[in-house]
Amino acid sequence: MQNSIYKYLNFILLVVFIFPVKTANSTEEFAKRTQQTCSMCHQSPNGGPLNPVGISFIRNDYQYPIPERILDKSHRLSQPFHRIIQQLLGYLHLIAACVLVGTIFYVDVLIKPRSLTTGLPKGERVLGLSCFVVLIISGVYLTWYRLDSFNGFFQSHFGILLFIKLVLFIILVSLALISVTRIHQKMRRGVLSRSPSMKDADLTSSSLSSFDGQEGRPAYVAYKDNIYDLSNSPKWKGGTHFRKHMAGRDLTDAIKNAPHGSDVFNGFPVVKEFKISNMKKPPEGVHRIYVFLAHTNLFLVFLILLCVSSWKLGFPIKTKPFYRQVYGNDISNCLQCHQKEIPGIYSDWKRSIHAKMGVSCSDCHQQVDSTLAWVNKDHYQNTTIPISVLVTPKTCAKCHDKQKQEYAQSKHAHTLQIINKIDKWLIHGMNNQIEQTTGCNSCHGTRVEFTDGKPQVGTWPNVGVGRQNPDSSLGSCTSCHTRHCFSIVEARKPEACDQCHLGPDHPQIEIYNESKHGTIYHAEGNSWNWTPDDHHWIAGRDYRSPTCASCHMSEGIHVSKTHDVTERLSWELQAPLTIRPAEFEPFPAKTDWVKERRKMKSVCMQCHSKEWTLGHFNNLDSTIYNYNNIYFVPISELMNELYLTGVVSESSYFDDEIEWEFYEFWHHEGRRARMGAAMMAPDYAWWHGFYELKYRYNRIVTMAGEIKKNNGSKNYQAFFPGKYQQNQQ
Repeated sequence: MQNSIYKYLNFILLVVFIFPVKTANSTEEFAKRTQQTCSMCHQSPNGGPLNPVGISFIRNDYQYPIPERILDKSHRLSQPFHRIIQQLLGYLHLIAACVLVGTIFYVDVLIKPRSLTTGLPKGERVLGLSCFVVLIISGVYLTWYRLDSFNGFFQSHFGILLFIKLVLFIILVSLALISVTRIHQKMRRGVLSRSPSMKDADLTSSSLSSFDGQEGRPAYVAYKDNIYDLSNSPKWKGGTHFRKHMAGRDLTDAIKNAPHGSDVFNGFPVVKEFKISNMKKPPEGVHRIYVFLAHTNLFLVFLILLCVSSWKLGFPIKTKPFYRQVYGNDISNCLQCHQKEIPGIYSDWKRSIHAKMGVSCSDCHQQVDSTLAWVNKDHYQNTTIPISVLVTPKTCAKCHDKQKQEYAQSKHAHTLQIINKIDKWLIHGMNNQIEQTTGCNSCHGTRVEFTDGKPQVGTWPNVGVGRQNPDSSLGSCTSCHTRHCFSIVEARKPEACDQCHLGPDHPQIEIYNESKHGTIYHAEGNSWNWTPDDHHWIAGRDYRSPTCASCHMSEGIHVSKTHDVTERLSWELQAPLTIRPAEFEPFPAKTDWVKERRKMKSVCMQCHSKEWTLGHFNNLDSTIYNYNNIYFVPISELMNELYLTGVVSESSYFDDEIEWEFYEFWHHEGRRARMGAAMMAPDYAWWHGFYELKYRYNRIVTMAGEIKKNNGSKNYQAFFPGKYQQNQQ
């Protein structure tokens, strides 16, 4: 019977502590319902340890937006030291809780407090107090790790239940300490004061409990009319028998449920014969209090388990609504106006993941920094509502911190910096403001500036990938995830990249369309699974041929997904002379090209054999060698010679015809030849690449000979259009 009860209680504990976690707010079911991937909150696409956003998300009660102060603290908590401590203390907390609950159940249900006339045995006392110490130490840290402030106890379902649990735990600890200290001591003194000495053979029921086999005392037990000395039995070491029976007690009823009979006492000395009817009772007053406290603690344990089950099972406790009010108005006011005045924005948002997640207009556009605020006094029913017209990666990082960090160290984020250092048009001011604003900076980004809360003309509107924002962040997430749908499907398709990656100097989309990859995509891409249920976009299962995102960003076998497009690159193909990414002076990458090539090979080998993949990269490396040494280096040396001899002016670029030729030599044909080989587009590798390089190579050599012969070149500076002209708008 006792074994059955024990097994049943273990089963209850298993259900309470393990199975309820299925319905927690961060499970796969929650991700499917909200169309958000696990990597939003976890370091790995498959789950695992939380990233800073995940820590912030749960500490903000699974709501947006996540305050900056919570994000900052979460970044600190995501460091390896805190992660190790959190996991270690978390396991210890769980183990100590299980042991403590098991001990309380064991004492209250199996041993029964009424039989403990001398108080709780020493082993259970030490075990219970040790568990309390571990729970207190680990609980303090885990509570600090989980909650941002004391107000966090009252702002969420979890916080309220945690507060109730802590109050119950404090009461439990207090009662337990009273029970095992003052009450226990009074019970011991009450028994010993009426007990004869160890040598006195006149034993009674009350003095029998003194011989409990602990602390060097003999181990006596009573059975019917006899008291037996079991001190020398190895099965009664420490006064306990398989932690089910205690010395110093009457075992007459217990033998009935035992797997053996009374014959086990044969051979043990009989200390005293007595009649059970003559036994005296222990001190009733103190013992009654002890029994009451023991049962009270058992009740408190059930309440604590109810709290734990409630936050894991999601039993409702009313807290503040998911949609937060902003300046006294909720999201419905925003939608009423925008649905009528700007239906395109409303429709995009309505079908977006943000709408399904409950992310409102104010979560992204609420004023954070006064320098970004655009205050319109006629906005929002004649109420002054400061909003941020500019949404930056820093805003998106409230929920997408990992993506923001990866993007911040990529070439995309620094592309404005790169062209300002590498492109002769910008270095020498050969195009004016409007030409830069509507041309180069549309893709590369502007330096957005505000005056009196409004963006300056020429710096806004802009969604360039390298946009420099007033809050010091770089880029615009809507470059790839266009507002207000913010679709991951859109970003996975090559059309998301074709606005910027096209034309004579970086024709990646034309190269892709010509390649076999592009051919397959255009032939059957409409039938691919762009939104798999498990949120893992896998080659072979969901798509047959890669897109731009597949190679440069998406996850693959042994390759994690990333928003840093600098990863997986082994050559810097936009530079005049092809070099490794870490050697690119305008923006030295913090990567090891050997490791990055290994990643790209892993991506390729999802669909190609190892031999095919190695052959492709061998061809690419040979192309780089061919361009660098046979084409670029000789012409570069020739141009340096012209500058050194003074026959070509260095005062202003593009004022000599040969400078135009050299610029397009590496900036147009040189890039096309290299990129065509890298992405397997033969027409661009040859006819738009090396064929044109040969033609322009000979033109430059011929022009250089004429310049040397004439001791100078024709100068264009006098009629160069657009130079130093200001925007007249």
